[in-house]
Amino acid sequence: MQQLTALGLGALVFLLLGSPVLNASSGGGEESNIFVSVTGNNSMSVVRCKATNGGGNAGPPGNDGVSCRESDNQAVGFRTSWPANQYEGEEDWWWSGLSGEVIGLKASKSAKPLTKAENRIIVDTYTYAGVPAGLPTSGSNFIGVSPKGKTAWNSAREIDEIQEIDIDPDSATFGQILTHIPVPLSADAGPGTATRGKMRPCDMSITPDNKYLWEPDIGGETVTGVDIGAKSVMAQITLPRENPANRVIPFMLTTNGTVALVENFEAPFGTESIIDVTDPANPVHLKKLTQADGLGVTPMTSEFTPDGKYAYIIVNGSPSIAGGINVLDLDTLQISKTIALPAGCRPHTGDFTNDDDYFVVNCSGTGSVAVISNELLEVVQEVALSGTSPRGVVTR
Repeated sequence: MQQLTALGLGALVFLLLGSPVLNASSGGGEESNIFVSVTGNNSMSVVRCKATNGGGNAGPPGNDGVSCRESDNQAVGFRTSWPANQYEGEEDWWWSGLSGEVIGLKASKSAKPLTKAENRIIVDTYTYAGVPAGLPTSGSNFIGVSPKGKTAWNSAREIDEIQEIDIDPDSATFGQILTHIPVPLSADAGPGTATRGKMRPCDMSITPDNKYLWEPDIGGETVTGVDIGAKSVMAQITLPRENPANRVIPFMLTTNGTVALVENFEAPFGTESIIDVTDPANPVHLKKLTQADGLGVTPMTSEFTPDGKYAYIIVNGSPSIAGGINVLDLDTLQISKTIALPAGCRPHTGDFTNDDDYFVVNCSGTGSVAVISNELLEVVQEVALSGTSPRGVVTR
């Protein structure tokens, strides 16, 4: 096992956790341990949410069936900002990529094991043997665990590569990159630099049937799809511009196998693209949401609700405009409601509790997390954290 000596850019981050109280994929759980990366001081907090009053969302706001508190905070010396929340994978593992390295680590209800460097392993995603010469030697990664939990797929942004990684701890190739797929250049691809790729694949989302993956190309103005079985690119769609003078800059993407939701940094305030992916070889851009449609300022990422009715679009806002959660009705593809977050929240990402009743989102501006009732569609608790600027959120 390779020991961790420094946490720079250039690889993925994963954390090996001990068995949770209840696996998030099982449903009906009464307790969740929510790991939150506190980037202001490179620490990790654990927020423990426990069902009360028999669980569910019974009762009025403030007494609606859940109690959450920070149960632990440890200085760990690294940060994780975009963990893979879509699928659980192996029970004892969770994955993140933005910190640039792959870390395996044993823990259960506490973040304390994350401080032990001897338990960490590193998978290099940028300077591995065989990487083409002349490419950047460091950069961001965005990883998605497959529904079967045996492999994960990663967008190594600055080397324009999609990678398959073995995440099966019983495999002889555990922790190794199995597949390298170059992202094809689009007509609008950037020039690339010594530190930036040309296409810059910038997220990763896998369909529930484990057949396809989709990722947005922040430098290519495109969304690229891969046939997982064939291990090859099957489609690439160019996103239309709201204003011909402005680039779309697709940044994050989430799919449920029917539609793909894409968050764009498109000027002036950000947009949301909705793509029909039911025919994977022929994706169709259905519509683009703007502030005229109720979209908030600076959409950051999205998550489909467990009941399949909605998608939560997390909008970060700006120093003068509040962030929130836009609730997208998946039948009408219209924003039906905006969930107000605590003043100054500035959210980025979130995850659902094990019982699927609540959604927990980071508030980087207030040093807390907000707990949203999926039934009431409103914040029912805010939990203060140790340290500042919490980012990555993942439930175990």
